[in-house]
Amino acid sequence: MCRNRLVFVLLVSSCFLLSACRVVFDPFAQNAEQKEIQKEHRQKADVQEQEEVVQEEPEEPAFNIDASLTLDGKNMVISGKTDLPADTFLEIRLIPYKGNATVEDINEDTAGTLNEVPANSVGIGTSVEEGGAIGTRTFTRPDLSTRYRFELTFEPAGQEEEIKQRLIEQAGNLDELAGLQVLKEADSENSMTHGDEAVKGYIQTVNIMKADEKNGDGVTLEFE
Repeated sequence: MCRNRLVFVLLVSSCFLLSACRVVFDPFAQNAEQKEIQKEHRQKADVQEQEEVVQEEPEEPAFNIDASLTLDGKNMVISGKTDLPADTFLEIRLIPYKGNATVEDINEDTAGTLNEVPANSVGIGTSVEEGGAIGTRTFTRPDLSTRYRFELTFEPAGQEEEIKQRLIEQAGNLDELAGLQVLKEADSENSMTHGDEAVKGYIQTVNIMKADEKNGDGVTLEFE
């Protein structure tokens, strides 16, 4: 009888002890605490990462091109100034936007384009004159009811040898000029001049709207 009472007392004591253990070592409480600690660590890490982020400023080009395009009916007149040496050639390209491209698409640089207007229809480019003036040239606008992107490009590798030497004297290695952009990706099959090397240089553009729209006629646009 005494033995049974002793066993009963031991069982009851064990139950109380186990209950106490569950209170002290509650896994749910531990998980909640761990999650809170992890959350604090993540927040601190995010703040530190944001503080360490440094926004890089775009590299200034080795040469400045300050050009504008004046629209007058079908005439597109380019002019401006630059610190490129005299006789440097600046190429132009006129690229029509697709008919369904909206002004918003064009401003956000998401508009689709069509094939470039042939050079014999619009013109090929202009040259730098003595003193740094960009030779004033008039190019033909094919269609007043079409929106276009007008590109003005400077390609160091495409200049005559004498001009290349002047460029090197002014700014150093032509392949390492500050601010170079890729004008055309490498294309070994279709490029006879540059082979499989990408064409690099500087490019500036203006968007030409339809003649009856803002920035479509009777206005001077600044290249960017």
